[in-house]
Amino acid sequence: MDLIEIDRKIMNDIVVEKTWEIPAHADKGPVTITLRMPEVRVTDSEGRHIVISPAQADLVSTRMSYIVEWMCEAARSGTEEDDD
Repeated sequence: MDLIEIDRKIMNDIVVEKTWEIPAHADKGPVTITLRMPEVRVTDSEGRHIVISPAQADLVSTRMSYIVEWMCEAARSGTEEDDD
């Protein structure tokens, strides 16, 4: 076995895993996000989960960053309509 084959075996045997837990809030959650290369698993408080690819995780992250902004705009629009 040469060094390249040894490196490949080591890299294949290494488990790259990281877990983040998002605490429960307003009767929702908690949510657990687990990265286990090359997939990301999102698990809700009832144990249901979805598995997404790294590219999907990047896209979800980008979309999630806009949620609060969108919700604030929607709330302002609703408030403005109530003022009429």
